[in-house]
Parts: sequence; C-alpha cells; structure tokens
Amino acid sequence: MKLKLPPPILFLLGIALIACLPAFPLPFSTAVRIGLCGALLLIGAVFAAAGFFAFIRQKTTLSPQSPERSSTLVTDGIFRISRNPMYLSLVIWLTAWAIWRESPLGFVVIILFALYLTYFQIKPEEQALERKFGRAFLQYKQSVRRWI
Repeated sequence: MKLKLPPPILFLLGIALIACLPAFPLPFSTAVRIGLCGALLLIGAVFAAAGFFAFIRQKTTLSPQSPERSSTLVTDGIFRISRNPMYLSLVIWLTAWAIWRESPLGFVVIILFALYLTYFQIKPEEQALERKFGRAFLQYKQSVRRWI
C-alpha cells in the first residue's frame, strides 16, 4: 500500500497546520460561525458513526492500513451516499475547524488533505478492494461516488 501517514495522524496534522495559520475575520457573526461549525461537526459525526457502525454490523475490518482483510464489501446505509464516509467526516471536521479558526487559508490545507488522502489512501484501498471483490466492487464503484 502507498499509505504514508494513517488518516487519523494526517487529520491531527491538518488540525495543527490550520491552528498555525493566520486568522482573518470572517464576514459573519460569531453566532453564525458557532451554528455553522456545530452543524458541520454534527454532520461529520453522523457520517463517521454511520460508516463505523456499518463496518461493525458487517463484521469487517476498520483498519485503513489493511483493506485486504475486509471480509465483506459494505455497500448499504451511508455507503450508498459515499464510498468513504469516514474520510469525508474528517474533511467536514477540518472545514469546521478552519471556519472556527477564521482561517480561509485552512481551506488550502483541507484541499491538500483530501488530495493526499485520495492518492495515498483511497486509491490503494480501491485497488485492494477490486482485487478482493472483483466485479462487485467495480459495480459499486460505478454507482457511488468516491467522496459525495
């Protein structure tokens, strides 16, 4: 696998980078910022929990380092909306953090995070799942988008 940094470590690195960026006051009130961040945190939590519990229900691996150990191709529930709901939740949470920190430059970090994750985690994961599940994964891949 091409994975260099596990997604949780990469996420924490994203949080740290955004925290180091300069803040620029956003053009909306603190109340709006709090509401928006709260909504994003909740949406991210729903995606993460739904993905996590779908894997638990199907009794398959949660490890992003070993997709070849997957016992089942999970395609129901939240996985009908996104092939990567747990990674999507990390992007959503980073977005909330960038808004909270009033860091427009944080969106550069988020884009780099998503690109890195796609190239070094998701694509190798997809190759492993294609080898393991063959045609079933290819059909799933055609019917559900990678992110959303």
